[in-house]
Amino acid sequence: PSVALSWRQLPLLLAAIFVIFLVYVFALRRLSQSSIGYRYILYSTFLLGLLCILVPVVTSPDIFSYISYARIGVIYHLNPLTTLPTTISSDPVFVHLYWKNQPSAYGPTWVAISSLLQWFTLPLGVQSLLPMVLALRVFGLFTHLCSTLLIWSIVGQLQQRYGHVSAQKRLVATLAFAWNPLLLFEACVNAHNDSALLLFILLAIQFLLPASHRWRGNILATLMLVLATCLKLNAVLLMPLFFIFIWKQEHRENVPVKVPFAKTFTLLLAYAGTIILLYAPFWQNGQLLRLFQTNPTTSRNINTLAEFLGRLYNSITERLGYLPVPQNGSPAEGVAHTASIALFVMLYALLCWQAIVSKQSLKTLPDFIRWLALAWLLYCVCGTPWFWPWYTVTFFGLYALVNATGEDDLLVSGFLRLPLAPFATYLLAFSMLSIYCFYAWAPQNSFIPGLPGFQWTDLRGLWAWVIPLLALRWPLAPMPRPHYQRAVIRETQGESIASKAE
Repeated sequence: PSVALSWRQLPLLLAAIFVIFLVYVFALRRLSQSSIGYRYILYSTFLLGLLCILVPVVTSPDIFSYISYARIGVIYHLNPLTTLPTTISSDPVFVHLYWKNQPSAYGPTWVAISSLLQWFTLPLGVQSLLPMVLALRVFGLFTHLCSTLLIWSIVGQLQQRYGHVSAQKRLVATLAFAWNPLLLFEACVNAHNDSALLLFILLAIQFLLPASHRWRGNILATLMLVLATCLKLNAVLLMPLFFIFIWKQEHRENVPVKVPFAKTFTLLLAYAGTIILLYAPFWQNGQLLRLFQTNPTTSRNINTLAEFLGRLYNSITERLGYLPVPQNGSPAEGVAHTASIALFVMLYALLCWQAIVSKQSLKTLPDFIRWLALAWLLYCVCGTPWFWPWYTVTFFGLYALVNATGEDDLLVSGFLRLPLAPFATYLLAFSMLSIYCFYAWAPQNSFIPGLPGFQWTDLRGLWAWVIPLLALRWPLAPMPRPHYQRAVIRETQGESIASKAE
């Protein structure tokens, strides 16, 4: 299409996304005062998901990569974690691939899931891709519905446990997650496996709920996080906080000092050992490590502030008379990439240190969930200079639990406070989904006047994170102690009084 025609059509696309989110927010406001239950939420989400499954386009080629890796394993009997898609260049899926020179970046968990789906669709023929596309979309809807049900269940149990039962908060949090247009789009249209990743994380939280068999729950939670890590490696960033939480929970028991450390270390060994066992069949004499040499996440920036700053710097230097440099692989991109990751590492290290030394941190499961949500949000903002909208799926699932069981703010023992109101998350979902507007023909083929080499599409990283800032609550006023912390303090004081009486 012509650039002029694309510029005329682009506002219509953005307006359509905006209208969808207006309807979404309006529906949440109206239904928050109703008496609907989880069945209504599940049935309505199922219908919305079916509509998304029937959408005849995708905005990401990843679904075809999933299909190619599944066909490599099931049809061609090769190792999808080490085999390049170029090996099956005669396959019908090859012409749809973007990543043709990279083996699968996903682990054994996703290999098993996608291979099983491919095996089920084999009777429908190997030349047509439609059955596998539909199978992946249906699986995405299934995981989204399961996550919705888990959020409803976890919130109910946490509210009962910590004495703050609010049916309205439970309803709004679950409905806001279930009907989120971004989550439905990524699960049921693009069929991204981040929906499955969130499901495993929520299952881990479900097993951590207070029960009589805490040790068994800890083992099952560890197993769920193993499956999550073996689906996408970025799940490993949740593990330090998980083990700190387990260690602190064991410390609350009247046991010798060495026992909590021994139990936590046992779970750590089980976590690492199980991952090694699952990856062992795909090792292929170390060929598995080739992924880190070809994966763009190790050096490239996209959809982030790092990309925006790097390309803006290149444009300004060219404007000042310096020789132009390629946008991809420029020194500025490398510096911005490294600086972004360094900032995340520093913040995450401080986060873990605060979790260890603060006596009030990670004492309850709601507190632990808040830390996970904050860690994942930091990862999306600066921990991954190579960023895409579907990376936020996990954050939205965790935030639904935070919003229904505590204050809106993500507060970590005074170390870092993010005054994130629910409306800010709605704007975040809108900015993430509207990023796709920057991939239209016009923004990618037009330059901003006065900035040589700086395309309109290079504003996508700034757009993604500035829009949600409009809803943050300022200034940062002191926040009262969350209700679940008060409940834990009362519980601890009660235990202390009882022990003295004995």
